[in-house]
Amino acid sequence: MPNLSSPFPAMRAAVAAALAVGVAASVPACTTATPPAGEPTASPVTSAPASGGGDTPSPTGSTSATESQTASPGAAGGADPIMRGERQIVLRPVGSFESILAVDAKGRLNLTDGDTDKSLFVLLPARGNKYQIRTAKAHGGGEPDCMGLRDDGSAPATVVATPCDAGRAGQLFTIEKTREKSEGRPTYTISGEGEVRLRATDRQGLVVERVREGDAGEGLTFDFVDNGAAPAGPGD
Repeated sequence: MPNLSSPFPAMRAAVAAALAVGVAASVPACTTATPPAGEPTASPVTSAPASGGGDTPSPTGSTSATESQTASPGAAGGADPIMRGERQIVLRPVGSFESILAVDAKGRLNLTDGDTDKSLFVLLPARGNKYQIRTAKAHGGGEPDCMGLRDDGSAPATVVATPCDAGRAGQLFTIEKTREKSEGRPTYTISGEGEVRLRATDRQGLVVERVREGDAGEGLTFDFVDNGAAPAGPGD
C-alpha cells in the first residue's frame, strides 16, 4: 500500500551577522519560512514521486498550503496549488479503510487498496469550481486520460478514463470544499453534470448517483493527497 505518513520539509534562509569597522556589532539572523507546497494530505511525504518515475503513490502526501486556507465552504480554488493543477494527487474517499481511487484494468475509476501507478491525478481548472480530472501519467504509450461520466442504463452511472476533451459532455466535475475535515485536512464533494455526485462505498465501489440536498450518506466526501509536482501534460 502507498505510505501514509512522512513530513514535507520547510526551507529556511539565514542572513549573516555584519561587523562595523572598529566595533563588533552583530545583526540578528532572520528566517523566512517557505510555506509547504501541496495539500490535501493525510501527512507529508519525505520525497515526492518524480514525474514518470516508478515510485508508489502516497495516500497521505505532504502537508500543503490548502490546510491553512480559510476559504469558505464551496470555494475550492484560490491559492491552493492542487486546485491550480500544479500538484499530482491521490483521491481518497473519507472514511474508507485504506482505499483510494484508481483506474482499473477495465478503464473504470474505482476503489483499490493495492499498489498501483494509476492512482495519481491532476485537477485541471476549467471555470468556476469546475475541473477536469486527468491521470498524472500516460499509460500504454499514449497521452494522459481524463475522467468522464458513463451512463450504465438502469445501473448507477460510473466514471471511466477517456481521451481528454473539456468540451465533451461528462468531463467537467464540480469540486466544492465542505465544512468538514478529515484528520485536520479539508474535504470535498465531487459532482458531475445533471446534479449527480461521486459516491464511494465498499459495497458498490465508486458510482455516480443523484443525491438529495442534505444527504449525509457515506462515501460522498474525498480528500486530496499531495504526491508532488504534477508532470507536464500535453501542450504544457
